[in-house]
Amino acid sequence: MSWNNQGGPWGGGGGQGGGGSPWSRGPGGGGQPPDFEEMLRRGQDRMKNLVPGGMGPGKVGALIAGVAVVLWLASGLYQVQPAERGVPLVFGQFKGELTDPGLHWNWPAPIGSVLTPNVSAQNTVEIGFRTGASSSSNFDDESLILTGDENIIQVEAVVQWFIDDVQKYLFEIRDPNEAQSPDALKHDTVKNAAEAAIREIIGASPFELVITGEGREQVGKQAQALAQSILDAYNAGIQIERLSLQRSYAPQEVADAFRDVVRAGQDAQTAVNQATAYKNQVTQEALGQASQIKSQAEGYRAEKIAISAGDTQRFIQVYEQYKQNPAVTSRRLYLETLEQIMGNMTKVLIDTEQGGAVPYLPLDQLMRQQPQPTSSQPPAGTTPLPSTGTGTGTTATGAATTGSTN
Repeated sequence: MSWNNQGGPWGGGGGQGGGGSPWSRGPGGGGQPPDFEEMLRRGQDRMKNLVPGGMGPGKVGALIAGVAVVLWLASGLYQVQPAERGVPLVFGQFKGELTDPGLHWNWPAPIGSVLTPNVSAQNTVEIGFRTGASSSSNFDDESLILTGDENIIQVEAVVQWFIDDVQKYLFEIRDPNEAQSPDALKHDTVKNAAEAAIREIIGASPFELVITGEGREQVGKQAQALAQSILDAYNAGIQIERLSLQRSYAPQEVADAFRDVVRAGQDAQTAVNQATAYKNQVTQEALGQASQIKSQAEGYRAEKIAISAGDTQRFIQVYEQYKQNPAVTSRRLYLETLEQIMGNMTKVLIDTEQGGAVPYLPLDQLMRQQPQPTSSQPPAGTTPLPSTGTGTGTTATGAATTGSTN
């Protein structure tokens, strides 16, 4: 039996005209309340109002499908943030063009997808420790390294990196474990490369170099260059901004011996500093003494030159006098020479022809006690010699130089 004879199967027939729907009885008919049918009828009426002239079930289905397609295509819109780059994929393959920050469209799922890695973020990798980890955490498998002189050292390092090439970062390195996220895998890639580089550099370095601040900085720079070369060889698209060794110390088992080594190194440095200070002091004193000796030598040289020049002038003057009267000059030179020789003698010469002297008078002792005259004037009773330019006050007595001694 037909439910409605005024149109299609969903036509709006009345309850009075016979052939009404069995779910459309009134409240007094004893049937179920109008839920599903009323909803369909109201939707049909609204559709008729939107589409003039009416439409059949096929047209309604096509309209619904079109709306669904439009909504599906609209779901392909995606937003790229300022710090990100958009990587659109079609059937899992990169289209070859990165999208800048802003609103873009790509084929929606399941045909297309979009990756938006953050290219401005600075990522950090910790080796040998974890920030905020409990004291019971053990990272010895990362931190314990064998040095070049076969000593064990414990190292803690930090690696800071960022994405340099988005395409290489996403597609050039195969994910070894699909259960992990790509970012976590890249994080492990940087960690493995940095750890391998640190082990290689420390394995060729002595223990004393690695434990010092300057040595840690040097090892960090070398390890950064080596880790970067490893990542570049694998086309990772990752740039290491900084690799630094935070701490380097001996393990707990050899801590006491390590402290002894450190103290010995400090004592050695103290001895070197003291030796350097002593060397500087002695060097400065030697330079001062050398300068003083040089100054004295220069003064002595100038003095000898002046004396020699004066002696030369006096000799020239004596020679000029000698040419004028050789006999007198010879006599004078003879007397001056005798005066110099006999001036330091303790014996007294007496002329016995002019009269004797008291034989017991100690003339030599009296002469030693008498102060030497400072004046250049000759004593009374003597005749001065003519000057020859020598400046000496020599005298000659009228008596002969021969006689008896007392």
